[in-house]
Amino acid sequence: MSNPPIKRHKALRNLSREHHDGLIFALRLQKGVAKRADLQSMEEYATWFWENHLLPHFQLEEERLFPMLKGEYELVRDAIVQHQDLKVLFQIQQKTHADFKRIYELLQKHIRLEERELFNLIQSTLSEQQLAIYEKIHKRQESCALWQKPFWS
Repeated sequence: MSNPPIKRHKALRNLSREHHDGLIFALRLQKGVAKRADLQSMEEYATWFWENHLLPHFQLEEERLFPMLKGEYELVRDAIVQHQDLKVLFQIQQKTHADFKRIYELLQKHIRLEERELFNLIQSTLSEQQLAIYEKIHKRQESCALWQKPFWS
């Protein structure tokens, strides 16, 4: 059974595109773990992706999007807990292949939660005016630069 594409409100499309980059990142870690790639190369890539993509993405969601919901939602709490859990994993010094596996598994789970459940809640809860305000805040997708040392291939 396949999951049909979800019609995403234009205010959330940049976040969804960033999620796509996050899934590519997770897949690269998965391939690196499978081939037992050099841990230092994986660490450099993970640190770069965390600092330049995931952390700003999480901050934007937590500081600008989630507060617009104005209420207690379990899905929002779950997403924030996953953000915190990922932060802890990224802060591990001298990560092992098992640590990278935990990172990519949790990131994949997190992106599925947001794309399949939380964003649907946001689209059905926020008004068009609120979504337009958020769209102005997040005008463009953060692009993901090409990594010069592909350990995953």
